[in-house]
Amino acid sequence: MKNKIPILLFLGISLLYFFTRLQHLTSIPVFGDEAIYLRWSQIIKNVETLRFISLNDGKQPLYMWLVVPLLKLFPTLVAGRLLSILAGYFILVLLIILFAIYQNFSSKNKEPHLFLIESLTKNIYSNFIPALIYLFLPFSFFFDRLAIPDNLLSAFGLLTIIFALLLAKYPRLDLSMLLGLSLGLAWITKSPAIYFVVLSLLIFVFLGNYKKILYPIISVFISFCIYNLLRLGPQFHQIALRNLDYIWPISEIIRHPLDPLVPHLRDLNSLSAKFISLPLILLLFINFKKINKLFFVLLLTFILPLISNLAITKVFTGRYILFSLPYLIVLMSLGFLNLSKKFKYTLFFILLIFIPNIYYQYQLSVNPFTIGLPNSESGYLSGWTSGWGIENISQYLIEQSKASNVIVGTEGYFGTFPDGLQIYTNDIPHLTVFGVDNDLVKIPEKLIDARNHGDDVYVIKNSSKNNFIPSDLIKLSLINTYLKPDGSTILLYQLL
Repeated sequence: MKNKIPILLFLGISLLYFFTRLQHLTSIPVFGDEAIYLRWSQIIKNVETLRFISLNDGKQPLYMWLVVPLLKLFPTLVAGRLLSILAGYFILVLLIILFAIYQNFSSKNKEPHLFLIESLTKNIYSNFIPALIYLFLPFSFFFDRLAIPDNLLSAFGLLTIIFALLLAKYPRLDLSMLLGLSLGLAWITKSPAIYFVVLSLLIFVFLGNYKKILYPIISVFISFCIYNLLRLGPQFHQIALRNLDYIWPISEIIRHPLDPLVPHLRDLNSLSAKFISLPLILLLFINFKKINKLFFVLLLTFILPLISNLAITKVFTGRYILFSLPYLIVLMSLGFLNLSKKFKYTLFFILLIFIPNIYYQYQLSVNPFTIGLPNSESGYLSGWTSGWGIENISQYLIEQSKASNVIVGTEGYFGTFPDGLQIYTNDIPHLTVFGVDNDLVKIPEKLIDARNHGDDVYVIKNSSKNNFIPSDLIKLSLINTYLKPDGSTILLYQLL
């Protein structure tokens, strides 16, 4: 029975993970970027020749490719968010492995698979500490439940760091190839994977044998080959161009090195207060007894990409630094482990620390609009990027399409509208949704022509831009307004 306790503990953590992540999965409505990624997934599913469609906007396609098979089993929004939940579970498992490797890295075992077995069984209960922190962290909880590729990037990045550590300890061709594969998968998920390419080389140099540097170079070459498979898409060059829209060039950073670094540090402080909590952050500073090379490797793996992102990105949001979260969790776990060796009631103390986080997670899932998100994350629940009301609009339009052909023109060509509406109406006959203008002040001629041909024509617009010219406004009948919790509305008009 004693040998079964760790297995039962792991199963319990796994069940609790899926319970917390799956319940009320759609309580937060679809938001702009989710709508875009999911619409691309639908298009790829329906038209195989468009599997590289995301490259048109400079986005790597692996996340969309993995959503496609899930679309055959689940509604679109659920399918996209379920993939993030599965990626989050992969992160949870890999955190257990990484913490086990850290605690047993000095082992003299000569075979990597035997070293992993020894690491996972030697400190079997303490290995679960990072999994528990991940489970009850609002930061991970929030992004585990959104249909965005950042969780997938974080999972492949964590796998990369594990293989990089193993390669540094056991310089072998098979580990080099596995490292290259994980790097390549991260790179065709999202561009920040370049951090892991650099980190994998630094880890080997810092921990490994300089004479065997060829092994991580082989890994980088393999990842480069995988990444360049995207050249099969005609818009491959858009990746580099679109990356420039999100980061400042070096010339600009030199001119103002503290801007945006200092403002983003303030944003990070606000994010940490709500998504991590101060008591857990204090675990980072608790009496690390052995400050060794491996500790500094993990610290740099967390700090270097984080500071780099804060210094060069034009806009700050939590998901842009999500891939650095696993290493913060490992560092907090070390603090917990050292604290538990000094105080008898550490576990009880930690459970008390988690109570506010558990309550916050509950509110995020059951009624997210009653609690305040960090300022950097407000767009998920408010403003034009929030899809509050879109599902209700789609249900109304689907019902109308049963009696006549329905044409819908939306304000905006990309994002919440029309993509957010299209993911709900993709397979509905006699219902067509498309964007007509980013600043809809006049009824487009193609909508007037459709009405003249006998179609039912609708126009959707955000209240913040309700500026139709008077001569066109009288041609519209307001069907309904959909109030968002922040006070803004979506307006649904029918063309008379």
